[in-house]
Amino acid sequence: MLLLRASTLLCLMIAIPSVGFSAQLTLDNFLKQVGDKNQSVTASKLIIEGTSQRANEGKLIFRPNVFAQAQTAIDKKPTTNVNAQGDRTDNNFVTAGIMQQFNFGLQAKLGYNLSHTKIYNASPAFLPVKDFHDGVATLELSQSLWRNFLGNESQSQEAIINSQAQATQHSESFKVKATLAQAESLYWSLSQIRKVVKVQNESLERAQKIRTWNQNRLKSGLAESSDFLQADANYKAREYELKSSMQDLKNLQRSVNALRGINDDVISEELESVDSSSIKKLALPAKAELREDTKAALELQKISKASADLSIEKNKPTFDVYGTYALNGRNPETDQAVTNSFKTDHDTKVIGIRFVAPLDFGTTNDNINGYKKEQIAAEQNYQRKFFEQEQQWNDLAARFEDAKVKLSLVEKIEEAQKIKASNERDRLNKGRTVTFQVLNFEQDYAQSELARIQNETNILNIYSQLKTFSNGGTK
Repeated sequence: MLLLRASTLLCLMIAIPSVGFSAQLTLDNFLKQVGDKNQSVTASKLIIEGTSQRANEGKLIFRPNVFAQAQTAIDKKPTTNVNAQGDRTDNNFVTAGIMQQFNFGLQAKLGYNLSHTKIYNASPAFLPVKDFHDGVATLELSQSLWRNFLGNESQSQEAIINSQAQATQHSESFKVKATLAQAESLYWSLSQIRKVVKVQNESLERAQKIRTWNQNRLKSGLAESSDFLQADANYKAREYELKSSMQDLKNLQRSVNALRGINDDVISEELESVDSSSIKKLALPAKAELREDTKAALELQKISKASADLSIEKNKPTFDVYGTYALNGRNPETDQAVTNSFKTDHDTKVIGIRFVAPLDFGTTNDNINGYKKEQIAAEQNYQRKFFEQEQQWNDLAARFEDAKVKLSLVEKIEEAQKIKASNERDRLNKGRTVTFQVLNFEQDYAQSELARIQNETNILNIYSQLKTFSNGGTK
């Protein structure tokens, strides 16, 4: 028996954090460690930063682009008329300019092309100038009148790119919040279970006293064996509860350490402790209109809608009006060719329309109707997500308030059990009761303590979950 008690005490010295603290681990410090050392959290933070930096990536579709090209060519293919076309043509050109897609469907391109052409072995009578330079300044415009009318297709592309970044950002933000909420919940669970282990250790000691008391009475013939057997069963039950809680404590310590990147099941730091009065003062945290996972669902809904819009536009006929205006200059001298290319003496004007339409009208119409239904489905999915968010909040809020009411009731029970045990101890001192009765009453008091601690833990865990609905998260 002494060996059993000694082993139990040794286990408690290892498991209970009230012995040999090296430092205090506050909740804020623990959450900071989780934020700094948990690879999943740090990865999510990097993703959040990355998606934040590319939140406007879709706008690049409508930003100007610079283009340039340089080429040299030697063409010796046979010609129809050597006198007029020569037997070899060398051509070098450089082109550069700026182009832009506007959000109302207009495509514009402004560029300049400078080339040098040299034709060999052509007859001067047919080709007086065989070595010359061309300079061409060109403005090209194309406006969509059906597909991508007013830039619907391009705007859908922009929405998809931006919403993908936003959805990822919100998803990772919620992931961080959920991890920190889990960390806070585990922190308080560990803090509370240390209280549980302490109470259960005291309860085990009382059960041992009751067992010994009945054993002595049995030996002296003052009690029945059933009394001892009941006390022995009670002792074994308390012993099992203590060992079970110690295993839970060990598991919690491993989980808490794992969240901050430590592979160990021992925590030597002291944890913060809260009492019932502080817990009952907790108020519901401020609720944001949309939780991060719901915001992500909203962005996914935008992506689905934009994807459907994009696909609908792609199935529409192409009907564009386009025009080109070019200023041309040609001269054997480069400088003069460039100068001439900015004069209107030899300009080129082009205007036209282009039309392309699918002939399978049935399939095209079915595709468009199908995408419209997907748009409606995406909206309904988001509405369901929003409904579930509100339902979860209301459920947690109701459980939070109910738990605080239950905590007050449990406190009253605990106080009554405390008074009962204290009164019985006074009666024992006056010789009006027996030690067995006092120990039984103290066991009842210990059970009420455990019930209070369990209710406190429940409230703290619910409160941690509620914080995921606020803008500030767990901090």
